[in-house]
Amino acid sequence: MLSWPVVAKSTGLQRTHVERVRPTALGVELTLWIEPPHSVARVEMVSDLIAVAYGLARVRVIQDPLRADRVTLMLDSSLSIGSVPYPGEGNTFGLPLDPRRKMPIGVDDNGEVVFIRLLGHSVLIGGLPGSGKSLGCRTMLAGLAASRDVCLVGIDPKRAELILWRDRFSHLVLGHEADETIELLQLLLDEVHQRAVYLATTGRATLEPSAEYPNIVLVIDEWAEMAAGGTAKERALAAEMLRRFVSLGRAVNGTVILLTQKPTNEVIDTGTRSLLGYRFALRCGDRFQADSILGAGAYEASQLIGAAPGRALWTDGGAASALQFYEIEDQQVAELQCAGLVGLFRSP
Repeated sequence: MLSWPVVAKSTGLQRTHVERVRPTALGVELTLWIEPPHSVARVEMVSDLIAVAYGLARVRVIQDPLRADRVTLMLDSSLSIGSVPYPGEGNTFGLPLDPRRKMPIGVDDNGEVVFIRLLGHSVLIGGLPGSGKSLGCRTMLAGLAASRDVCLVGIDPKRAELILWRDRFSHLVLGHEADETIELLQLLLDEVHQRAVYLATTGRATLEPSAEYPNIVLVIDEWAEMAAGGTAKERALAAEMLRRFVSLGRAVNGTVILLTQKPTNEVIDTGTRSLLGYRFALRCGDRFQADSILGAGAYEASQLIGAAPGRALWTDGGAASALQFYEIEDQQVAELQCAGLVGLFRSP
């Protein structure tokens, strides 16, 4: 590899000096000391030239939030980490875990584990067929399946992904028939209403999870096909019922995980998307599909790169960052720690 002084001269970055070098999951992290007339913006302008000089896949430029005279270059030999096996959560005693904990879902481009708090934050995972949506769904289901006081409810129009977890679901609609889908959504809304009535008697703003009022997690493995077998009126009704559950459910322990391989504005309505706390964009056909998932302005165009299945840009409302979802094989699903089936619905 060329020395930095040689690369600095060829890219017009003379009078910059390397302060630290350390290996990363994708290559090397290089911390530079810079002085005028150089700036972070100037380094960003020549990042592609630096990548060419070193023969790299890309160079990421990260500004030091505290020092204007420091900048970090991530010299990446590849665009993504690639497949990462699911490590589990080290549940030695096999006891059901706290559903409010942070759950590991993958690793970022620096090899650091990414955690999210699922309950209370609904999720959207979108990307083209084969982009790795099932990887994202499985990592989340692995954490939820091991949690106490979690009731899993599913709609699987494709009759594929959720079948593997059916022993952990208290209700599972297979297929895109409208009547079964609408019936389930109505049951969920009735449950939300009953919980809201009860919550009003407690003097609290949110409902604490318990065996009587477990966390409801509705998983839909293909948003675009939900109730697709029904009439236009039935499909519109199902969409409105879903939006109401997402909107009203959070205060009474209702969470939704939505997946779609058709990430377009026709499928992902902005009203529902705005209520989803976590949004993950896997490989998309174009920038407009990524916008429909993440929202315009949430990411830089340079972040939309082709990579291994399971690599996603994600946001929790701020700027998007990259992660690689853990990989869970079909045969592993049955082996994952299961907290046991949790029922839900009571008679009105």
